[in-house]
Amino acid sequence: MENLITIISLASTGACLLGTSVGFLVRLVKAAKEKKRALQTIKICDAVVPFIKQAESFLNYSAIEKKEFVMTKANQFAIENKMSFDVGLIDGKIEELVRLTKEVNMRERDRLSQMQHST
Repeated sequence: MENLITIISLASTGACLLGTSVGFLVRLVKAAKEKKRALQTIKICDAVVPFIKQAESFLNYSAIEKKEFVMTKANQFAIENKMSFDVGLIDGKIEELVRLTKEVNMRERDRLSQMQHST
């Protein structure tokens, strides 16, 4: 009878350890996937900057057409490098980069304007 109790005790301890290990491994795999996805997003965002510069050189195109050009180039970059492409996330990053560029350009224009008025 004592052997049966010992076996049941060991089995339940083993089952608890197995369940805990499986839970830990699942969280570890999810975290690794998220890290990979975050690194891919950073690489795509880094690649987007030259595409934005190129699109800004297009004179007779609307902002929407320029953005479509950048999104297409970013998607091609992701495909060529076998990366996942989150349209919403990349779209938001492009908007953020364009907004930041406009703010910097406005500050530069204001500074130059002030310099011209003071001389």
